[in-house]
Amino acid sequence: MRLFQIHLANMPALLTLVEPEDMLLLRRDAVYLLLRQSKWPCQVSVLQKDLQQRGISCPSSVSVIDDTQWVELTLQASQVITCSD
Repeated sequence: MRLFQIHLANMPALLTLVEPEDMLLLRRDAVYLLLRQSKWPCQVSVLQKDLQQRGISCPSSVSVIDDTQWVELTLQASQVITCSD
């Protein structure tokens, strides 16, 4: 499993590489993607503090995780890919 971390509210072209067994983590302003994206190429998680800071509710299909779970997820991943733009 590869972990793709997205920070901005746009879908980078790199996501064309995402496979169903990968994981997508929405961070910072990328949580705004929850407002306009309903279908995802893989399992999606979002940091709880980022949701709270932006006042966004999370659909039931997306996992809400805390910082400890984020660290665990990072350790489980065979590769971590950060998409900042």
